[in-house]
Amino acid sequence: MESGATTAVPRRRGELWTASQRQAHALHEISYRACFKPQLPRYFIEKLTRPGDPVYDPFGGRGTTALEAALLGRRVISNDINPLSRILLEPRLTPPPLTAIRERLNAIEYQSRVQADRDLSMFYHPRTEAEIVSLRNYLHERRATGREDAVDRWIRMVATNRLTGHSPGFFSVYTFPPNQAVSAASQKKINARRKQTPEYRDTRNLILRKSKALLRDLSDRDLKNLAGCRARFYECDARRTPEIAD
Repeated sequence: MESGATTAVPRRRGELWTASQRQAHALHEISYRACFKPQLPRYFIEKLTRPGDPVYDPFGGRGTTALEAALLGRRVISNDINPLSRILLEPRLTPPPLTAIRERLNAIEYQSRVQADRDLSMFYHPRTEAEIVSLRNYLHERRATGREDAVDRWIRMVATNRLTGHSPGFFSVYTFPPNQAVSAASQKKINARRKQTPEYRDTRNLILRKSKALLRDLSDRDLKNLAGCRARFYECDARRTPEIAD
């Protein structure tokens, strides 16, 4: 380059999101600490890619970038060393009908006296704990026998996300979301400070209610775009992903 020469760098100006911009798609409404607004990746995906292009997120988290890319008709690649990421994202790329979720939940047999293999009494009412363990046993059996399907994966996703949280919409007493779950000892301190004890939570009803909220915005176009996203998932060290082409 000759002395004094300059290089033209393309620049873009604009707001990432505003109060008047449309609300994010309901499929994003998964409880997860330290996630950003979907409007942020949407801005860059729309500006820098075209429909059909691949969009890669090396730190998938709850899947905000990958889901937004899929809704915009892009192909998605998501990587996160934590397997929780895929559990929370993959089912939202293949959402089942609400009727199928309801029928499956009603078909699952809950045993009233089963318990977890550790003391969870500081988090859950005994009846709630029995329902969670029954559901876990059902999902394990479905996967082990090769019968797991999109409805099972959806129920696992919603149930995992409802395990712990701040409101009556979660299975637990007041605590932190699944990706920041506290220890049993810390939860006992929270309970004492807040003078709270775990109340019974109807897990079937909460899963169905959350599913209805997540699915409320789905359009035929959304379903078509999600079906065409050809999602790929990895649980690699993000510094070394040879399976992904340059």
